[in-house]
Amino acid sequence: MISLCAYSTAVNAYNSKLIDIWYRLFKPAVEKQSVIKNYLPLLHLEQAVSPIWFLGMNPSVSSEAKKWGMYTQIDDVLIREIEKEQLKSHKEHPYFIGLKKFYQDNSFLGRSEKTLPIFHDMYPIRHTNQKEFEAFLKSAPDLKKELDDANKAFLKQAAPKVIVVFNSKASEHLKELFSIKEPSITTTNRIAGMTFVYSSMYTGQRALDKYARVRLAREITEILRDMDL
Repeated sequence: MISLCAYSTAVNAYNSKLIDIWYRLFKPAVEKQSVIKNYLPLLHLEQAVSPIWFLGMNPSVSSEAKKWGMYTQIDDVLIREIEKEQLKSHKEHPYFIGLKKFYQDNSFLGRSEKTLPIFHDMYPIRHTNQKEFEAFLKSAPDLKKELDDANKAFLKQAAPKVIVVFNSKASEHLKELFSIKEPSITTTNRIAGMTFVYSSMYTGQRALDKYARVRLAREITEILRDMDL
């Protein structure tokens, strides 16, 4: 498993790259349309080192983001505010509460004695409507490419063993990112030392029902057992 120092280095490199992309490409892309707003990006919150990551698509717009309004510069003060907001979300938001329960509940995955998974979103852009968000990505190909490149470099550097993707669209983007051309019916892939497990959303619309959660937990458990994790 990757060391804490190596993970911290990967996080710092990724977040620095995101801020650079934000200034160069995100703001101009936002100014060309009226749907996506110029909210602060979701930086990767450094968490306890874990071989398992839970990956989502992008964050919804939080009340804190609305309170901050439109920003002009991402300085150290704002970075600390983003981290504070994310820590609060990890404790209180139904998405994180549900996934932590899934991870620790013996009825499902049952890893209560293990370090929690690392949470990460593929795209740091705050927007709640996924169809509108997808349209925005298509309208800004340069932005999408640089965000994809940053994600690919981050995942390779951070080297998680297992990535469970809790969003079907995020699964499609991840497959595109790593040039995976296998049939869409495939529920797992292994590439670059990482095993991807594809799933639907855990909470909210089109969420997994209890039986789907049990089947997903069984699949993840078998993968972890084979890796002796």
